[in-house]
Amino acid sequence: MPERESSNFAWKKIKPGMCKSCGQEPYNTRLESLFCSGDCFRDAVDNAPGLIEYPEDHPIYKRVSSLFTKSWLHPSVSPKKVKAIYMIVLTSDLHSSYMDYLNEVEYREDFESQGSPKGNESERWHGTTRECLIGDHSNTQFCQSSDCSLCGILQDSYSLDFYQGKTGWGRFGRGIYTTGTSSKADTYSVNNNSSKWKAVILNKVVVGNGASVTLNLPKLTAPPPGYDSVLGEPMKTGHLNYDECVVYNNDALRPEYLIMYK
Repeated sequence: MPERESSNFAWKKIKPGMCKSCGQEPYNTRLESLFCSGDCFRDAVDNAPGLIEYPEDHPIYKRVSSLFTKSWLHPSVSPKKVKAIYMIVLTSDLHSSYMDYLNEVEYREDFESQGSPKGNESERWHGTTRECLIGDHSNTQFCQSSDCSLCGILQDSYSLDFYQGKTGWGRFGRGIYTTGTSSKADTYSVNNNSSKWKAVILNKVVVGNGASVTLNLPKLTAPPPGYDSVLGEPMKTGHLNYDECVVYNNDALRPEYLIMYK
């Protein structure tokens, strides 16, 4: 894997409340944006990949922080406090391939007519290994270590090429794993550094038609016929204590927000 670059947004020092691209106009909180216009958002995408930190009074910060706390379900681990939240800005190519996949699933299943989001899109958590101090105290510099899974995902999204890279196996086979439970993602968040903060990612996931399963299926390389994903459901008679959502296509999910907590 080639060495990675630093965040393209590290050079921007913007006054509070101002557009994170031009810095000249207030950002549009009504649309829960960090930008004042579509042109400024496109300018940010042109400079992707990168991270942009949300202020604590921003609607996205409040919503994501609340979701993190509400979805912390492990009774044996005290809920953690959110320290920072960042927008993950990906390239236009990554956005386009995700939208192509979402539209393909929606065309086939027509979820919107059933009152569900397009593609049955959902937000799910993911924890991984962090070798560096990205996310700590407004640090948006990507590290250059090929062992830093977090920096890899923040820049290039997810890839099935790294399946089993850290955990050594998959309960539902060769897929990309997320969960609706923030405390479950926390168990996979590993610091190989001196930081007292930890990191998880909140992702956009095209769940589509999910196959509900309760027992391990480690030989899967795709969802069962007629399905787009696998939904691991916790049950007393099953193998899971907390939910999992597994997709088998790189374009079925994208990292949306980086959450730092302690």
